[in-house]
Amino acid sequence: MREFVTNSPEDTQILASQIASYTQPGMILTLTGDLGAGKTTFTQGMARELGVASRVKSPTFNILNTYQGTDFPIYHFDAYRLEMTGAADQGFEDYIGTDGLTIIEWPQFMHDLLPNDRVELVFKRSDEHTRTISINGQGHYQAIEEKL
Repeated sequence: MREFVTNSPEDTQILASQIASYTQPGMILTLTGDLGAGKTTFTQGMARELGVASRVKSPTFNILNTYQGTDFPIYHFDAYRLEMTGAADQGFEDYIGTDGLTIIEWPQFMHDLLPNDRVELVFKRSDEHTRTISINGQGHYQAIEEKL
């Protein structure tokens, strides 16, 4: 596991753009952290680096937003609203680990759909601007930590 400290939303987006260079279709990133911890800010930086021209926002009410990057689509989930219902039998497995990059905020509410091969990011808010972001590659993504 690697830890990074960011001191502004811009720092968080710079870290995301660095990680973006290692992403590929089929990869799954899970983003865990409290409200306001920087998960969507991170996703915005990653999407911009991957060529998404449209505005990236948290898909809280839609649960899933799809964006077209330069080379592949990005499936951005916000599973917060699935806390009571769960993710089973809603068709989400049609997106996870397929032809695009899957980014899941609040992955604990989609846990039963997650494969073992994924990159887990945990966001901890120290103060208004400072975040500690832990990155842990699982399965065949373990090596990503060494690349960062």
